[in-house]
Amino acid sequence: MSVLEMRNIHKSFGSLEVLKGIDLTVEKGQVVGIIGPSGGGKSTLLRCATTLEMIDKGDIKISGQTLVTTSNSGLTQYADRKTLQQIRGRFGLVFQNFNLFPHFSVRRNITESLVVVHKKSRDEANEICDNLLRKLGMLEKADAYPCSLSGGQQQRVSIARALALNPDILFFDEPTSALDPELTSGVLKVIRELAKEHMTMVIVTHEMAFARDVADHIVFMDGGVIVEQGSEVISNPRQERTREFLAGY
Repeated sequence: MSVLEMRNIHKSFGSLEVLKGIDLTVEKGQVVGIIGPSGGGKSTLLRCATTLEMIDKGDIKISGQTLVTTSNSGLTQYADRKTLQQIRGRFGLVFQNFNLFPHFSVRRNITESLVVVHKKSRDEANEICDNLLRKLGMLEKADAYPCSLSGGQQQRVSIARALALNPDILFFDEPTSALDPELTSGVLKVIRELAKEHMTMVIVTHEMAFARDVADHIVFMDGGVIVEQGSEVISNPRQERTREFLAGY
């Protein structure tokens, strides 16, 4: 079953065409690693999949629900507000800079959406929060504020917040780029554990060894297109551009 289907995705910012007809399918339980040089369109693709950016042309489905479609005449139409809300509840997004609310405790960062948007009781939200924090080794920090946490701890809270909604798919946008090497290892360990549990994930990363070890499927993007993709892109690249890029690692 396909959890994510993106077809012929185009996105421009002014005269700069960032995505030039991307096709991407992610199956249930699959871990897809997206690699490539800066400016190649990786993060923009994730932002389009998660409605942070609106596409210019193409079709996107998440868990079988149509997020956006483009007619034969070129008219792009997004789903209605109710459907968009349903679809947004099906995915989680972990940012590179954590995006935690600084004036909320760890617990409230995780439970706020559960209570306010998804109408769960405070007790149920707290139970979900505690189970996730325990799993991520952060339960003792439930009442702490983001400013008192290390970068690695903040990123684990961000992951817990994304998991709290029990999403069908989890998106990571360079989850370790703001961390030093010592803190990076802890966050990558958490993602590895999620992969073992068959969590469907799309991970934009510059960690080549991590991508090779964790992802079932690697996508190499450059210049707004997918240059090549498959299970052996890092270990046995077919395209010269991919070999050039990987030679720097």
